[in-house]
Amino acid sequence: MFSLLPIADNSNQSIQSILNKIKPTNVLKIYKNFYADRKILYKDFKNDTDSYVYIVVNKLNGKFYVGSSRSLKVRVSNYFNLSHLASQKNRPISSAILKYGLVNFAFIVVEKVDISLHNIEVRETYWIQDLKPDYNATKDAARNIGASHTIETKLEISRKRSSGSIFIYNEYKQLLTIAPSMISIAILLGNKSISISINRAIKDASLFRSSWYLSKVPFNIDDKPLIEAGSQAYTQLIDQMKTQKHMKAIFVFKDETCIAKYDGIMVAAKTLAISHNTIKECILNNTTYKEYRFSYHRV
Repeated sequence: MFSLLPIADNSNQSIQSILNKIKPTNVLKIYKNFYADRKILYKDFKNDTDSYVYIVVNKLNGKFYVGSSRSLKVRVSNYFNLSHLASQKNRPISSAILKYGLVNFAFIVVEKVDISLHNIEVRETYWIQDLKPDYNATKDAARNIGASHTIETKLEISRKRSSGSIFIYNEYKQLLTIAPSMISIAILLGNKSISISINRAIKDASLFRSSWYLSKVPFNIDDKPLIEAGSQAYTQLIDQMKTQKHMKAIFVFKDETCIAKYDGIMVAAKTLAISHNTIKECILNNTTYKEYRFSYHRV
């Protein structure tokens, strides 16, 4: 899409200083005045669907920021949105733009990232660690405030921040797998707020989504997990947890033996020809009906 455009003159020492640090010194595109060149920038990336690593340079003091985006058009729009910048003024780059104005910044497109081959946050981290920018809050793209992360990056963050593994058992209390952390499970299930439900299931020693016991400590220290975390079987287990989001299983016992499991009270009521209100009352009062005992848990 772009021709290589090295700066031919030394009129802007701040930009040239950045380019001198990059090997090779050629970059994809340079906009010497972020504000004045905005229309050209928008036009260049209007229909672009590729991912890029970029640099924003303060031409007054030479300080700069390394970032990445899966949509440069959207990212650039954010830089021109004052309310958005103000909401992120705790970020050094946002604070600097608010202070100096975009007219005093340059925008450099450093690298196009093929996300089918590379993790964009990994490439951003490479440039951060290589160039050592002044405006990046941290030296790791996965930890920059406001960054958009892939699922793999989120999982890596959760592993680093984890306070302990989570042991996942089936309803028979067989150890299925050991998850790296609670947040890692929540992320895979789609939302970190799910950790509230996970915590409740751990605290109450109840079945999570009717099929799994979760624990911060092993039920038996000698248990060996049947599934390795990160494997295809692990992914399938998480997918199964997703599909049972709204399910509250009913276990039916007779003579202290579990004889059946149904996907909810209505299914149990229809199959056994017993009123669902009767089943509810038996569960709440821990009573039996026609020698049947019902529970939300396999006991």
